[in-house]
Amino acid sequence: MADFYSVVHRLQWILERADEYLSEKGVDCSNAHTMLDYVNLICEVPNDIVHVRNGRELFLNNIHLEKFPELIDCGSFTSCYKMCYGCTCLETVPWLNTHNVTDFIYAFYGCTNLAYIEHIDTSAATSVGEMFHGCKSLVTIDSPLDFSNVTSQCDTTFTTCSALQNLTFEGTINVDIWINGCTKLTVASLLSVLNALADLTGTGLSRKITLGSRNTAKLTAEQLAIATDKGWTLG
Repeated sequence: MADFYSVVHRLQWILERADEYLSEKGVDCSNAHTMLDYVNLICEVPNDIVHVRNGRELFLNNIHLEKFPELIDCGSFTSCYKMCYGCTCLETVPWLNTHNVTDFIYAFYGCTNLAYIEHIDTSAATSVGEMFHGCKSLVTIDSPLDFSNVTSQCDTTFTTCSALQNLTFEGTINVDIWINGCTKLTVASLLSVLNALADLTGTGLSRKITLGSRNTAKLTAEQLAIATDKGWTLG
């Protein structure tokens, strides 16, 4: 009989610990009464990765990450500074809800195997320096980039993006921008950049877009005039 009570006591302790653990994880245990009830509730424990609250240095120098985890909700992120810096095995980035992020400096710096970005929201971005620097395998950014709020020149944003073909912009570009290293950009991509340039006519401001000779050769005089007619200098 003593052994029976010992087993019951032990089971009761296990149930109490299970209730405590699951409740701490945010699981509702009010209707759990048996061991089976608690076992079934284990699957409701949220993965801790969904509670990540900022992207700053999130995967810094992670040499094993191949795909950005889809479970991460980036909606609360305000910084992606060095988020995937040095992630040399990263190949794809899914839909990222980064609408609150202002700092994208070094976000994907050195991601040498990154080939495809499904969606990244840059509408709140003020800094994008070195954002894609070294992404030599990047072919497509499938959602429009919005640099309307960027305040520092984009001289290193696309450095060494030599495979980049598909790139579109929405909003306006108000700072100097260099894309001369992106020699495989399609005409449609180049026109998207040109059409996004802010109209500087009558403002007294001077801005420069550096296309490089290879990109310039893809465009007609009329297409290049999209930039110069807005007061931009071509490089």
